[in-house]
Amino acid sequence: MTGSHPATTVIDALLDSAARTPDRSAFHVIERSEDTFSLSYADVCHLIAQSVSGLAAQGIDAAERVVVVLPTSRDFLSVYLGCLYAGVVPIVAAEPTTGDTSRYSAHLGRLVAHAQARRVITTPELAAVLTPSLPVPVTTPDALRGTPVPLDAPRATPTSLAHLQATSGSTGVPKLAMIRHGNIVANVRAIAEAIRGTADDTLVSWLPLFHDMGLIGISYALQARIPMVLSDPVNFLRNPMSWLHWMSRFRGTLSPAPSSAFHICARVARRRPPKDLDLSTWRVALCGAEPVHEGTLSEFQAAFGPFGLPETTLRPVYGLAEATLAVTISDVTRPYAVDRVDAEAAAAKGYAEPRPSGDPRTTAMMCVGPVVPGHTVRVVGPDGKPLPDRVIGEIEVAGPSVIDGYLPEPDDTPATGADGADGTDGTGEEPFKGPDGHLGTGDLGYLVDGELYVTGRSKDIVIIAGRNYVPDQVERFVESVTRSPRTPAVVAVGVRDATLHTEQLHLLLDERLAEGRDRQEVTGQVSRALDEAFGISGVTYHWVPRAQLPRTTSGKIQRHLCRKLIEDGAIGAASAASSAGTTDRATDGSAPRAAAPVSRRA
Repeated sequence: MTGSHPATTVIDALLDSAARTPDRSAFHVIERSEDTFSLSYADVCHLIAQSVSGLAAQGIDAAERVVVVLPTSRDFLSVYLGCLYAGVVPIVAAEPTTGDTSRYSAHLGRLVAHAQARRVITTPELAAVLTPSLPVPVTTPDALRGTPVPLDAPRATPTSLAHLQATSGSTGVPKLAMIRHGNIVANVRAIAEAIRGTADDTLVSWLPLFHDMGLIGISYALQARIPMVLSDPVNFLRNPMSWLHWMSRFRGTLSPAPSSAFHICARVARRRPPKDLDLSTWRVALCGAEPVHEGTLSEFQAAFGPFGLPETTLRPVYGLAEATLAVTISDVTRPYAVDRVDAEAAAAKGYAEPRPSGDPRTTAMMCVGPVVPGHTVRVVGPDGKPLPDRVIGEIEVAGPSVIDGYLPEPDDTPATGADGADGTDGTGEEPFKGPDGHLGTGDLGYLVDGELYVTGRSKDIVIIAGRNYVPDQVERFVESVTRSPRTPAVVAVGVRDATLHTEQLHLLLDERLAEGRDRQEVTGQVSRALDEAFGISGVTYHWVPRAQLPRTTSGKIQRHLCRKLIEDGAIGAASAASSAGTTDRATDGSAPRAAAPVSRRA
């Protein structure tokens, strides 16, 4: 870890940096206006001192909670870091994305009630809209800007709650993970060791701060004592290539992003080849938060390799909010690795059997690397016992980054111990971790020589006549067969068939997949390929507009809601209304093949 001595919280590290190098650059903040503001460590401490004063003036004490709804800005840094210093617990929420403020207000009201928050802190414009409908006072960063107070010892300790992080909710209702200061320090130190962080690094991020991948980046920069270029995500959405220009302009060495961002930039580069880029300093590009596709990374490398992007930069990773952020990071000294396995063997046997790349039954699995230092990861069967290499099971993780549990709902009766620290999930219903401290992630995968390959979510698994099919593998396969220029363009879900007493595969296809082609021709091609590679037949297809697919705030497809739309008939009705024949049965119409059942975790 870089820096002069270890710090027990990121605020300790910030105060130490301000004392030793007050004029050194801490942040370049690119706000939504696209204006850039440079902040030294002394500047950041001044902003914090103002917010700490304002929080005290409004009677918000340590351990109390506030909901923060702000764009990426100097105001955000002032409020968020001010809360961390004062021991106040922030919950960073997404801004409204549509004009339906009544629905957004209701959502925020539920979050306030769940967190039992004392205040909502937001922009003046949004405050005017939210104030009449929320049960707690709504305030603004300006109202919190008090007379700066001296910053001495932070109120927070490693065991104090730092913030509450909403989980993605891709398989259900989001929960609030209790992230402690000690969890954050442990995770960012482990990340720094895994990526071989140095004092010469510069972190560039435009990721939304309500997402852990964006928010923990701030802590990483402060703990590592390196400058951070922090942009509002709206700037990326307006012009995705701005991300790469920031990397070039600021000589960025580190920058994380979801797989979809790399895909978008590669597409834009094909249409409008960039100029005047120098990506030779980009050392580590962590790629996670959603399934990582081999095609996406190869396209990105092909597009930007000519601009100096090293072949070892792109790094598939695996993480989750319950582990603060990172769990595994692939080796930064070599190009990313791909394991080609037999798709049918994975479904029928739960075994990742290697196959040659040219075999039509092959599916590609991305290596997400070994567990970060100081932690352990294992793959277990239904009995909880570790499985041999290449056998697919549930991924479990343990270590100092793994949280104690989720914040209990206000109506729940917490078990003994503060905030579920006794090892329960806070409701007293079931242990959050196993007796040996390992957390069951609900994700499926396998290990090979200590490196992890993630195959999907256990709750998303499609079970057809006893075979387990991972939706993400099916989706990537179909996108490859149809030569989709965009991803995600396919959603695979299993729907119970009462007649056959098994699940049936339903594919939701982006309408743009059939542009210039006959839809029956496309579905016929997919049916033949699925039968050959996976042994799946009797598929039902639904052509849908991209905007109709339910997603989390971080953009992940919510398959459980897609399944509900199918079961309720909402998908078919909406599609049929827009175009005739938009819901097509597989051409053979036959039932799924029978197969020997495989063991799986309930």
